[in-house]
Amino acid sequence: MDALAASGLPREVRSWVTAALWGEDALAALLEGEHIPDPAAGGPSAAPAPPGRVRRSYLTGIRVQGFRGIGRPSELTFPPGPGLTVIVGRNGSGKSSFAEAAEAALTGRNPRWDAMPTGWRDGWRNLHYDERTEATVDIHVAGDEGPTRITRRWTGESVRSARGEVVRPNGEVAPLRTLDWGESLVRYRPFLSYDELGRTVTGRSAELYDTLTALLGLTGLAEAERRLAKVCDSLAKRRDRPSRELGRLVDALRGSGDPRAAQAVHLLGAQHLDIEALRRIAEDDGPSDPALHVVLRRLRRLSVPERTVIADVVNELRGASMELAMAAGSKGDHAHGVVQLLEQALEHHKRHPSDTTCPTCSAPGALGADWARRANAQLRTLRTQAAPASAAYERAAAARDQARFLLSPVPGWLPPESELGQVWALWESGSDITDLAELAEHIEAVGRRLRSAAISARRDATERLEDPSGGWGDLAERLAAWLDEAQDALRARDVLYSAEAALNWLADQARGLRAERLGPVASQAEQVWFRLRQERHIDLQGMRLIGRGARRRVEVDVTVDGVDDQTSAPGLLSQGEFQALALSICLPRTLVEGNPFGFLLLDDPVQAMDTETVEGLSSVLAEVGRHRQLIVFTHDTRLSDALRRLGLPATIRTLNRDAMSNVWVSDGAL
Repeated sequence: MDALAASGLPREVRSWVTAALWGEDALAALLEGEHIPDPAAGGPSAAPAPPGRVRRSYLTGIRVQGFRGIGRPSELTFPPGPGLTVIVGRNGSGKSSFAEAAEAALTGRNPRWDAMPTGWRDGWRNLHYDERTEATVDIHVAGDEGPTRITRRWTGESVRSARGEVVRPNGEVAPLRTLDWGESLVRYRPFLSYDELGRTVTGRSAELYDTLTALLGLTGLAEAERRLAKVCDSLAKRRDRPSRELGRLVDALRGSGDPRAAQAVHLLGAQHLDIEALRRIAEDDGPSDPALHVVLRRLRRLSVPERTVIADVVNELRGASMELAMAAGSKGDHAHGVVQLLEQALEHHKRHPSDTTCPTCSAPGALGADWARRANAQLRTLRTQAAPASAAYERAAAARDQARFLLSPVPGWLPPESELGQVWALWESGSDITDLAELAEHIEAVGRRLRSAAISARRDATERLEDPSGGWGDLAERLAAWLDEAQDALRARDVLYSAEAALNWLADQARGLRAERLGPVASQAEQVWFRLRQERHIDLQGMRLIGRGARRRVEVDVTVDGVDDQTSAPGLLSQGEFQALALSICLPRTLVEGNPFGFLLLDDPVQAMDTETVEGLSSVLAEVGRHRQLIVFTHDTRLSDALRRLGLPATIRTLNRDAMSNVWVSDGAL
């Protein structure tokens, strides 16, 4: 917004950029001609306040029971701070259960669940444990005296039936939403599974783009660019639509023998389009009597009350009439009449407190304060007695209002001597009927005649509007529609000029910001790849965020054997190299400044890697572990072997599981 205010762009262009940043509603308002405040005119700064110091959090424990491969309660504990912990276990030992339970506790879901078949989702609860299903993580936030415990318990049959709570270090219990980590969990996501690593470089190109733009805080800017591009596309289509249709329209006009068609062709071929002259030709599409032509066109589009609407009103009138008849002469009816009289008398007394003379019998002093108290007391008694009758009268009034709304007056343009005009006049006369039952009979009987006359009049009007002069009536309508589009195209062209200038400026700004913010992440990715590639002669040259909307993607460039021509990665790498490349892209996410999560859980990152790549990975993980808490789950002992062989700092533990889903932890590798 600061750059926009200082850009020197015309005000109209700045308004488009501002509206795109604000959202869909602002763009729609601007398209409708509404005013958008100009950032160059001053006012409050749009820039957010600088963020405070991030309170980094570390994982101190994961406790699981009754979830997937874990039956009775089992727990993993970790020191709260940077360091590398490797959890080794054979397939089926509960590694992924721990990883997924930790993610479910923090986020309430797991991306793997969405990709698995229904049968797998239905089997998420452990079969060997009938007690409570629960996942708990302990998080130590810097500055707190103790850990924050986050728990989710599953109470229903669905994997999405979990309910959670947070226990603060001081013992206070609060809902999960009080953590306020929702955006950070999406942006920095401290979990990384084997499936996610694979999708990073082989999945939909937009997924990695969205992940990186969220990580870099550029999602809002990407959305603004997409919104503005969508508006420009729509405006361009409106601008170009008449040009695409013009040739077909001219061919149709030339095929007509009507002199008005020839005149229209001449005007359409002129250097300057005379829309008003063409409009006059298009409007000359009827018989010699213009007034009759207007009536016929209106008759063709005429609508009268639907049969179901008429039936509903008739039923309500008859129901209200019956309810009134039942109330007539009853004590409640008498009470209702007295209530109305008293209410009117009290209202008269309220407006004229000094006049105590009764307006009906002229008795002096009759309407004094004592009378008002007695009248109010009597009203309180009578209203209860009068309630059924009052409800009947209210229903009758509502039904009468519905009927009067239905009995619309005769349209002023409809000839009164016509059959439809006469029936409609009879229909309208029902407004004077006071008896509800009689009014219901009128609406039911005349309504049938009105609908029949309207259908006949519409059919007759359609037939009479058929153009006998070689189809000029249809051509005139087509010409009029094209002229509407032509005028809209002129408006769209003028608006598009400013909108495209705004999009170009916004795209340049976004391109610069993406390059600026992606640079450090890409640099770290190159360093990680350099260690993972080992002896391969494949170099990672960089990453670029390009495109927008459905064409957005991340371009990952590599060079092979020192060849300068950059080549997109997917066509060159093996599955193990894909895995290494994905780690190169994803691992720097945890080191981004502002990431509140000091930990990252990696589930099976070693799959498909050869031994040399695993050794490179061990050094990378140990290096990242100096700055962040890394917890790696793997079934592959090559990682723990490489860490020991290279003398790299790491805590290695083993997961064990018996046939009854009892899981326990021991120090050291398998």
